[in-house]
Amino acid sequence: MPAVKSPSKTASANQSAISRQEASITPEQRYQMIAEAAYFRAERQGFRGNPAQDWLDAEAEIDRILHHPGKAGLSPKQAFQQKLEAQLRELDTAFDELKLQASLAKADLRTEFEKQLEVLAAKRTTAQTKLGELSRRTEGAWEDLKGGAEKAWDDMRQTLSQIATRFK
Repeated sequence: MPAVKSPSKTASANQSAISRQEASITPEQRYQMIAEAAYFRAERQGFRGNPAQDWLDAEAEIDRILHHPGKAGLSPKQAFQQKLEAQLRELDTAFDELKLQASLAKADLRTEFEKQLEVLAAKRTTAQTKLGELSRRTEGAWEDLKGGAEKAWDDMRQTLSQIATRFK
């Protein structure tokens, strides 16, 4: 029968495993991990963000992963941001389909279609701006933008739906 560890021995063993993992990462490796994470953050923002903030956010993320390997999942901000990015890609696909339909429409209908697409393009720009603002916020300060970002997405989605329904 296997021996059952007491809670204090289990906690001690877990702490030892974490300490071994932290010890196995050299300062140079940690630096490289942070540099790569900061680069990918900047890339997601189209290299228009704040490099110092990208570095600080990446450093916090890497340290969180190194100190809490079981919690290496996405933060609420990262999950929300990824959800918005995926929705934006989907909306861009639908927008491209509508532009194709507009180009194939009759002249009088095409003019109205193009006006609606201009409105949608402006709303998409607003949504992209909100996503950029969200990207530049720290983990602790992003929630104040969440409502505005969601509203921009809902507004864009509703406009896209109205256009698609109207011109079917």
